[in-house]
Amino acid sequence: MTDARTVDPMITGPAYERNAALMILDRIRRSPENVATVVLGEPEITYAELGRRVAAVAAILRAEGVGPGDRVAFAAGNSAEVVDHLAATLALGAVFVPLNTRLSPAELRFIVDDAGCKVVVADAAMAAHLEPVRAELSAALIGFGPGLPEGWRDEASLAPADVPALGQPVATAPEDVAILMYTSGTTGNPKGVMISHGNLAATVQNLLLLIPFGADAGMLAMAPIFHVGAMALVMGALATGGRVVILRAFDPKAVFDAIEQQVVTFTFGVPAMLQMMTTDPRFERADLSKILIMCAGAPVPESLLELYLDRGAKVTQGYGLTESTAVVSLLESGFARAKLGSAGMPYPLTAVEIRDPDGRVITEPGVDGEIWIKGRNVVSGYWNRPEETAALHDEDGWLRTGDAGHLDAEGFLYITDRIKDMLITGGENVYPAEVEKVLAGHPAIAEVAVIGTPDEQWGEVVTAVVVTKPDQTLDLDELQTFARQHLGGYKVPRRMHLVDALPRNASGKVLKRDLRAELA
Repeated sequence: MTDARTVDPMITGPAYERNAALMILDRIRRSPENVATVVLGEPEITYAELGRRVAAVAAILRAEGVGPGDRVAFAAGNSAEVVDHLAATLALGAVFVPLNTRLSPAELRFIVDDAGCKVVVADAAMAAHLEPVRAELSAALIGFGPGLPEGWRDEASLAPADVPALGQPVATAPEDVAILMYTSGTTGNPKGVMISHGNLAATVQNLLLLIPFGADAGMLAMAPIFHVGAMALVMGALATGGRVVILRAFDPKAVFDAIEQQVVTFTFGVPAMLQMMTTDPRFERADLSKILIMCAGAPVPESLLELYLDRGAKVTQGYGLTESTAVVSLLESGFARAKLGSAGMPYPLTAVEIRDPDGRVITEPGVDGEIWIKGRNVVSGYWNRPEETAALHDEDGWLRTGDAGHLDAEGFLYITDRIKDMLITGGENVYPAEVEKVLAGHPAIAEVAVIGTPDEQWGEVVTAVVVTKPDQTLDLDELQTFARQHLGGYKVPRRMHLVDALPRNASGKVLKRDLRAELA
């Protein structure tokens, strides 16, 4: 088990709850010569240089009229600019809205409109991706990188010649929204999870108690930083003066290149990434004992964990959700074999209970129920979704996760199922209702149900169970072509099964558990 860690009092105190940007800005002042970020294969960026970059972005956004409470969307793959724009947006008291680059243009437009974004910042690739909906975006459009399409102003040309010092960030309240992170909604539209400055500070405090951050540490960002888990770890690394080594896109070769060429002491990935890493020849000879590998975002096959443990790797698996600002529980590496399959114990500043359908706490070890959580890292609700926000917590502030699990006699959490229909493929959350809504529009489909079916690489894959209309035919290629017009790539079904009828209960609801059992 990890020993108790000494945590910087600035990080545990109230200052960072007033503006989470201070976690980065204070370190810029304290450790100017340390390496802050580096994209693999590109020049390193020190904290001093990071400070100049953040100040330049803040000046550009301020010139666009961005101030406290305004929303700024950011659409780009992994890059050093993610950190620049995150810190600058928060420093202005504005709200950072990271966009999932795997979504379709229509889905991204919905998020920009729903959040009421004042500015959209995109790299050249995402600016081109947004071209089909560019005219419909009611926000200022700023891009960076070579090859920007028409209609986007180049950020490099907007920076002032003499960048003013950033100074102290705008004072915000702990409950003020810092990040709007959109997740798929059960009704078919994504919803914005309101992550506050206090939530971010609490999550970093939780992480610092269990993860070996520090000035000599290096976090390998191989997962998309627009996801809450990777973003939280990036902030933790920067808050302690460590470096963030960024992969523009995940590739097993690039991971081992980074391990050989850079300071890498810990990383985070979903099971599919860890599985693909085992295909690289260097997996057998790399010294993985020096790196803490955190795995979450999907059920982790025990055989995969054992493979890494046999290689001497320090593997941890955890459980969290966007509504908990990434953290709920973590299995520390010392327990990896003894508690194989567990998601670990709750983080020190987060409480977990298992409850029955009536909300009563289950105290008996090993009995499944719904996982409820509470802590300062737990968000207050959803953007412009008052009914869903009201249903998120009970009167004492406990959040019901919709996930099923149990605690053993020693307090270790095991995830056994998902109460909600959500499926997880390659670390991406997919709500079947959203996919079903799109597929139902296909002219050959009479009825459709979407479920997740097991897959060794992705954990689960999106699977469509289809009843066709009389005299109609349909194959998987045709279904996928139709779906890609409306859905992000990871939501497109990878499997299709044709059936004569969908199983239903007496009230007419499709029995998805029967479909899962049949197709498993």
